[in-house]
Amino acid sequence: MVEDDELKVDLYDNGEIDGDSVSVFFNGKLMVTHQRLSDKPITLKIKLDPEVEDNDLVMFAENLGSIPPNTALMIVTVGDQRFEVRITSTEQTSGTVRFKLKDQ
Repeated sequence: MVEDDELKVDLYDNGEIDGDSVSVFFNGKLMVTHQRLSDKPITLKIKLDPEVEDNDLVMFAENLGSIPPNTALMIVTVGDQRFEVRITSTEQTSGTVRFKLKDQ
């Protein structure tokens, strides 16, 4: 649960940079398509929808790079809080992070 409805999300390749590429969806809307993960972040600014209970960020593997599976390090910044999440996806499964907005 997060207290602020505005998030910054940075996605990096987790481990060896091996050519992983991803598409990212937030609440079903395409945010990033066919972006390569590296040591430089893919940065997203996200505003949670207070009308829905669960706000879902889904990372879909476009490929598996040279070292399967597709792995990413997601760093979420909410105000002065920082969270690290490791996400794994394959061509059959996507990694999902669910955000819930704390009742104000």
